[in-house]
Amino acid sequence: MVVAVTIGVTGDYFSGRSSEDDDSKHAKTSTKAIKEICQPTDYKQRCIKSLTSVAGNDTTDGHELIKLTFKVAIDEIKKALSQSSLLQKAADDPRTSKALENCKELMNYAIEDLKNSVKHFDEFDIGEIEELIEDLRVWLSASMTYQETCLDGFEGAEDDTGKKMRKALQGASELTSNTLAIINEISSLINSFEHPKTNRRTSTGEDFPSWVSDGRRKLLEAHPNTIKPDVVVAKDGSGDFKTITSALAKVPKKSNETFIIYIKKGIYKENVTVERSMQNVVMIGDGQTETKITGNRNYVDGTPTFKTATVDFALSTCFYSEFDNRGDGSPRTNRVKWRCIKNITAEHAQKFTVEKFLRGNQWIKASGVPFTPGLLPLHSQSS
Repeated sequence: MVVAVTIGVTGDYFSGRSSEDDDSKHAKTSTKAIKEICQPTDYKQRCIKSLTSVAGNDTTDGHELIKLTFKVAIDEIKKALSQSSLLQKAADDPRTSKALENCKELMNYAIEDLKNSVKHFDEFDIGEIEELIEDLRVWLSASMTYQETCLDGFEGAEDDTGKKMRKALQGASELTSNTLAIINEISSLINSFEHPKTNRRTSTGEDFPSWVSDGRRKLLEAHPNTIKPDVVVAKDGSGDFKTITSALAKVPKKSNETFIIYIKKGIYKENVTVERSMQNVVMIGDGQTETKITGNRNYVDGTPTFKTATVDFALSTCFYSEFDNRGDGSPRTNRVKWRCIKNITAEHAQKFTVEKFLRGNQWIKASGVPFTPGLLPLHSQSS
């Protein structure tokens, strides 16, 4: 029923055109439509209550109702964002204050992803419904991850601010979860139809997957010596900048054009953050043994775990996991206990290798770049 609501193949019931003049009957129709939309959700009462409060008795169009599920989630996150600002003013514990600061950043990310979802949902072409559903699921999952990461930042804090923040985010979390459940239901129903499937992440039968654009293909096929970078980073001062962070400051915000940074050989001791607005950035070095980036942020020193990565790309979505980690920092005994950390098997880990995740065997070989397609030998096997 939800998919019929969305793609507009139902009749007057979901189109919003009621032949009834009686307001009470129209209200019943609106209520019934809202209940249908909320059927696949885990938090049905919150879904029904929130949609009823913004839709009233006038909205029975399924497309509009689903847009409203995004809106109420955004409004709830904004309320939590306001609460985090108030809590931060009263925070005495440095770790708590830092966690609240990061919460504001993460919740703004969550709001941005939900707004992206609304924009694309409003403008979608019926012929691209599967691609839209895939994008919506990514953005919604990302929004949920940001909210959960905000709460994880209070691990080890000395007061009860984390509990207050969890309470403030409960509504937003449940409403975002509801919207994702609705989108998943649409996806399941679409997949049950018999029709030719499209998937932008499959191979075109050529040397590259279909999701690699023509411009990216040319870049990947080009020899490194023929690529003209936009900026050059060199520790010895022979480039435009001495640090990668300084070079990233020159990246145009939300640009559709590829921005190439060439990083000459050397050891760069810095924590590099590629912000969300830095789109289409390509970094090229002199080889994995020549150009190295090192950092030393860690949770013990008060840095939230999600910001301890040496190169912290602001990805749209992620979960935290590791497999066959080795070295001095590999034991998990004293790790922070996060709910979003996922233990994976060797079989699962294989799905994230160059061979499986990027279909690297099909196109990287032609570029001449050395790579390992699968997992390295397991630590237990090599020791």
